[in-house]
Amino acid sequence: MAKGTNVFISWSGSRSLHVAGTLRAWLPKVVQAAKPWMSEIDIDKGARGLEDLARALEDKKVGIICLTPENLNVPWLLFEAGALSKTIDDKTRLCTYLIGGLRPQDIKPPLGQFQATRAEKEETRKLVHAVNKAASEEPIAAADLNDLFDAMWPHVEKALKGLPPAPQGVQAERPVEDMVAEILELVRAEASRKNLLASFSGLGIRALSEPTPSSLREDVSNALAGALPAPTPTALRSLYGEPPKR
Repeated sequence: MAKGTNVFISWSGSRSLHVAGTLRAWLPKVVQAAKPWMSEIDIDKGARGLEDLARALEDKKVGIICLTPENLNVPWLLFEAGALSKTIDDKTRLCTYLIGGLRPQDIKPPLGQFQATRAEKEETRKLVHAVNKAASEEPIAAADLNDLFDAMWPHVEKALKGLPPAPQGVQAERPVEDMVAEILELVRAEASRKNLLASFSGLGIRALSEPTPSSLREDVSNALAGALPAPTPTALRSLYGEPPKR
């Protein structure tokens, strides 16, 4: 039943459930005032699920939505998030908990409008502090809460490392930082190639055949398309030179 609970944990799918169940059991051990509710455990057998859910959504202090790449557009999560958002005021918090490599920029509206928390230690620490302030009239002192969090974090870390595999064909997008690093590596390789050719020319050595940069430029274009907004004409000219006239 929802009576006496103040933290609503929303989930959809096996991986989201895996983490949601961990948070439900773990949060009260760190923040004693936290009384989590989640449907997999807290709807009694034989009860009318939607009625229990409606009661659980009322008067919550904190809402945590456990997101994975495969459940970003699940209608059930959007329904719960919408219902939770109606309860938000100065004393309540609603956040998304990003699992399976998700990043804040991966989350589109409406879920993207809520505070995003990555499923990692320091981000989760901030979430716990928010729960502490929202769920308790007499919050635990920050230093004491940090000690409790550090002692209990390995339980969540173990659950995150033991996350079930993603459904086939579903994975988080490649981090932008990785793609930008690859772009820089490609551009530097092109610059090194030009410097080497210039050195040969200065020594009076003529290259038998100068490698064409077309494939390199194609690689850079493909990487840019996945990592960055459309490049400006100035940026394109600096990389490719002036386009041929038609």
